[in-house]
Amino acid sequence: MHYVVLKGHQGGYQLTLKQNGGFTEIIAELSALFAKLNQERADQAQPDEKIVGFKIDTENRLLTDEEKQKIQALIEQYPQFRVEQIESGVMTRAAAQEWKEQDSLHTSRLVIRSGQEVKIDGDVLFIGAVHRGGILRATGSVYVIGTIEGVIHAGYPDQETAIVVGDLSQAIQVRIADNVDILADSDQTFTPRSVTYINDLHLLDYGDLDELKTIRPKLYNKIGEA
Repeated sequence: MHYVVLKGHQGGYQLTLKQNGGFTEIIAELSALFAKLNQERADQAQPDEKIVGFKIDTENRLLTDEEKQKIQALIEQYPQFRVEQIESGVMTRAAAQEWKEQDSLHTSRLVIRSGQEVKIDGDVLFIGAVHRGGILRATGSVYVIGTIEGVIHAGYPDQETAIVVGDLSQAIQVRIADNVDILADSDQTFTPRSVTYINDLHLLDYGDLDELKTIRPKLYNKIGEA
């Protein structure tokens, strides 16, 4: 029975390591396969010197770091072959916890004073206060019920689909991903239903919560299902 399946794709190849195969058997099959591939390239009239990349799918098997290193070393003993990535259909516990944090709405009652910077993973319902000179960063969206007099940064560092909902009339600055708007001298009008977002031109823009279905359809549907 074959525990290693090789398929070609544009720009390289994919190796599927069947989850029902023992690691020893898989290593043996990989050794035979790459010895054969190496010989075939050597037998060409004009050997192709281009480096060939392999993406490896381990199905529902989670390899240890040591097992990944063994596979990578086996393949890359041939200079013309390299491993581009190794992916699995299952998550590590750490990755699952990180995903849960990112997908959760956190409630924060923090008071962030001048000179302080607080970072929160995921979306946050903020009912605390950010004093002038303080910074609140969230990797997701921020829903403001509290008071923002300092800087609020959603989508940190590069999540452009994040939004800020709420009254930013006292805020010094608002950021989403790497877009910044100085509000201290702005004539932008805010209400508790204001939405700050990045538009299709990749610029910070403002709207109302009633427009969320148009601004962020996926987020609107997610909230509607909650």
